[in-house]
Amino acid sequence: MRQLYILLLLLLCLPLYGQDFSDEWTGHFSFATVGDINQGNGRIYAASENAVFIFSTINGSTITRSTINGLSGNRISSIYYSEAFDTLLIGYENGIIDIIVGNSENVITVVDIFNRVSIPPDTKRINHFSEFNGFVYISTGFGISLYDLGQLEFDDSYFIGDNGSQLNITQTTILDEFIYASSSDGGVRRAIVNNSNIIDFNNWSTITTGSYQGITALDDALYLANGTQLLQSTTGTNFTPFQQLSETIEDLESNGEVLSVTTENTVTIYNTGGVVTNSFSNIPDFDSAYSASVVLNGSLFISTLGSGVISVPLNGAEASQILPNGPLRNDPFNINAVANELWVTYGEYSITYAPRNRRRGISHLTTESIWNNISADSIFGARDLSFISINPQNTNQLYISSFGSGLLEVNDEVPTILYDENNSSLRGIGANNNSVRVNGSAFDRQGNLWISNARVPNILNRLSPGGQFNAISFENDLPDVIDALGIDDVVIAGDGRIYLGTSNAGVAGYDPNTGNFARIFGEEEGANLPDDDIRALTLDRNGSLWIGTRRGLRVLFSPSSIFTESSVTTNAIIILQDGLAQELLNDQSVTEIVVDGANNKWISTIDSGVFLFSPSGQETLFHFTEDNSPLPSNNVQDIALDPETGTVYFATTEGLVSFNGTNTGPAENLEEVIVYPNPVRPTFNGEVTIQGLTARTNVKITDITGNLVYEENTVGGSITWDTRAFGRHRVASGVYLILITGPDALETQIAKLMIIR
Repeated sequence: MRQLYILLLLLLCLPLYGQDFSDEWTGHFSFATVGDINQGNGRIYAASENAVFIFSTINGSTITRSTINGLSGNRISSIYYSEAFDTLLIGYENGIIDIIVGNSENVITVVDIFNRVSIPPDTKRINHFSEFNGFVYISTGFGISLYDLGQLEFDDSYFIGDNGSQLNITQTTILDEFIYASSSDGGVRRAIVNNSNIIDFNNWSTITTGSYQGITALDDALYLANGTQLLQSTTGTNFTPFQQLSETIEDLESNGEVLSVTTENTVTIYNTGGVVTNSFSNIPDFDSAYSASVVLNGSLFISTLGSGVISVPLNGAEASQILPNGPLRNDPFNINAVANELWVTYGEYSITYAPRNRRRGISHLTTESIWNNISADSIFGARDLSFISINPQNTNQLYISSFGSGLLEVNDEVPTILYDENNSSLRGIGANNNSVRVNGSAFDRQGNLWISNARVPNILNRLSPGGQFNAISFENDLPDVIDALGIDDVVIAGDGRIYLGTSNAGVAGYDPNTGNFARIFGEEEGANLPDDDIRALTLDRNGSLWIGTRRGLRVLFSPSSIFTESSVTTNAIIILQDGLAQELLNDQSVTEIVVDGANNKWISTIDSGVFLFSPSGQETLFHFTEDNSPLPSNNVQDIALDPETGTVYFATTEGLVSFNGTNTGPAENLEEVIVYPNPVRPTFNGEVTIQGLTARTNVKITDITGNLVYEENTVGGSITWDTRAFGRHRVASGVYLILITGPDALETQIAKLMIIR
């Protein structure tokens, strides 16, 4: 038993190797917000919120590393590069450390601190790395940990507070025979760095009390950050005021030749004699706050919280920006896709539909795989931009909802007009009636845009292709819907009927053809909804309405029945798990539902990642989480599907990624159509794949007598079929014909499929 325990302990201490997902996934991270920066071997290492980019000062090239390449994807708090070992260390707020050795594609994820149960989670933050004699001294929220760069393994941890208590160590440095450690809650302490018993807190002495942001050494002097004051010590024991700054010190670093001190708006450089040699502030075209800085090869590199890294030549030449192409931010709120393009907003409102009053720009991933970003200065002051509706008749035109300012029209990437209470039928609430809370919207087949407008009688508005607005009042027919705090998804069925998800009034319906209203709500009212807070609605390829709520999932197989029947019941999807019948996504908070070309359902949740279910929901095809995929967060706000390539985009609270593995790209012709498995044997319970299709191909499946059992138009190069007749019952044994017709009926192909039950 003791041997088993030792084996398990050794296994827990082994490093983990992050998986490279680049074959099937793509990262779309913003690198504008850089919290820390380091340098070595002619390169700049910059840590954004949860990804890293490396810039070569020699040839100007830039490479990025993210969850796609095996990084942990958590919030980065510190970065360090060791020239001696050609090793990059990335520290996170939760105590995890990622290590990349040389040009290796592998990422070693070290979880010793993260897994340490004796340390509270809120004190595991990696604050700083410093290197000495082959070891990295890791400043953490609990003390100092020692890591052997040669062996790639942890050594000791030092708890150097009074009586061995924990201290939040902000930085360490070596000067002469001593290691110095600054802390935010225990002053500055030092010990003889080569003391064989340095782990004993009794061998650490307190130099000065107080709270300090960092400490570093240059030549024979120590420099200590104390709020807005820079202190200096040439004795190693007595610190005296050296310079009073106008702002709080954010970072101080020494490269052995100069000292750079960073505040929010200024970087000051000192030489070994403590004399100011350069000072930079208010750099033209860059107004983002500074976070850290380093000096390399005659230039100052400043990490910023919004402009990436600024390169400032010390000889007075013009500053330049280092910023890998990407979206504006890493907190996408809503996304929408057309062929080879994606649009992103960052609006946000609270979970109870309280506006955040945030003015943020818009990002557009173009057909050239380039991100074009529209600044917040050009959106007419609109706040909390959320839902995106792209005009299917003109994909260069889109309408973006503002949960507080109305509706923003964008043409050819240029914001054109903001519709509000002054120039449209949209109406506001509040003291001045100017909080126009627009959210879900959708185009119908006639090119009308239907727009939700929360907390006013005219819940629904129609914008015609000619630009005329028309308001539909719910006041007399569905007054409860007017009290809803917000309207989420708006979906339109093939018959023109419109369905709206509300925050606390269930699903509302409106029929433009008859002017009739309808509603289903409540678990006990017969509708069988687990919650009246509807966060996702979509119609699948069979016409069924899939309903995502704050507490689970429901399906309404005949949504039009809510207009014709007095009592309508939604259905839970019942699955067998471990031999027990369970409700699919029971109590899960669903954020979005998207149907792919095979009628599979992509469903995102607020804390469980993303699921891909078969058309009926009975089979889980994928379940992506932080642990098994590059998702940077299990809180997934939205999903968008590229209708041509089948690429699926996931907007999480920590960044945007896409999955490319569900559909193959379209073929150039139909000469190599493959159907597998073929035959389908009695033991097979999966789905048949039809591959080698061109884009926008029509696929019909019939039995041998010509009865149609399935039909689909492709979005990529393949589709799948669950061998059910339009998602209902399994088809019988026999030979089935697959009739494939290309765009404009210029090319056809016929394949045969044998099914044996």
